[in-house]
Amino acid sequence: MATSINLLEEEITPINEGFSDLLTCTICVETFKQPKYLSCLNTFCERCMSTYIVSTVKEENQEGFKCPICHRLVHIGDSTENPETWAKILHGNHFVVSMIDRKAIRKSEKFCDACTSKGVSGEATSWCMGCEEAYCDTCETNHQTFKVSRNHKIVPIENIIEDVSCLNVCAFVACDEHPDKTIEIYCKDHSQSCCTVCATIQHRKCEHVVTIDEAVSGVKLSTHAQELTKKLIKRSETIEDIINNRNQNTTNFKNEIDIVLVDIANIR
Repeated sequence: MATSINLLEEEITPINEGFSDLLTCTICVETFKQPKYLSCLNTFCERCMSTYIVSTVKEENQEGFKCPICHRLVHIGDSTENPETWAKILHGNHFVVSMIDRKAIRKSEKFCDACTSKGVSGEATSWCMGCEEAYCDTCETNHQTFKVSRNHKIVPIENIIEDVSCLNVCAFVACDEHPDKTIEIYCKDHSQSCCTVCATIQHRKCEHVVTIDEAVSGVKLSTHAQELTKKLIKRSETIEDIINNRNQNTTNFKNEIDIVLVDIANIR
C-alpha cells in the first residue's frame, strides 16, 4: 500500500540514496527494464530473464528453471508453454519500477513513458497518478481524451520533485474491478481494499468497513511497524556494507591485475 511505504520512507530514504546498485540487473548490469521477480524474490530484466531461460531450459516439459543467483527452482504453472514466453508470465516488480521512476524524477531525467514505448525520447512534464506513468505535453493531451483515463489525476513533474511524499505521488490507486474508481474503503472482515462501488455491492453486509485513512491511522506508531522499520534500517546498513566491500574488492582486484601484467611484461 502506498501509505505504508510512505510511513517508512523518511527513515530509510537517507540510507537508500546511494543504492543505485539495487536498481541494477545483475545479468546486464544496467538499470532494470521491465523488472520481473522470481519466487525467490530476485529481480531481473524481462529480456535478460527470457534469454537466460531459453539458454538453460533444454528438456521438453521441464517444470521450471533455476534462479541465476541462488539456483532455487522456479516453478512455472503450465510448463508446456514455450520457454520463450515464461519471462512474460513472471510477476512484475512494481516497487522497483516505482523506485526507478522516483530516482529519475528527482534527477529531472524522467522521459515520457508513452514516447519511450515507441522508441522516442520525450521529456516528461506531468505524472499520472492513475497509470503511474510520466507524459510529455502531447501525450498528456492524448491521455486525457480517452474515456478510461480522462478522470485520472495529473500533476506536474515539478510538484513531485518538490514534494517527495510517496503518498502524494501514488495517492490514486485504481480499483481492480472498477479501474476508473479510486480505492477508498477497507473491509477488515475480508482484509481487502476496494472502491466505494465495491463496498456498496460486495461488502454491504460486512460489519467492519472503514475508510483507508482510518485503516492506516496509527500504523506508524504500532509496535509491529516500528520493529519492521528497525529491521529495514538494519538490513539497509548491512547491504550498504556489502556494496562498499564489493566495490573495494573490485578496486583491489583491478590493481592486482595491473601488478600481474607488469610482472608478466618484466618476465618477458
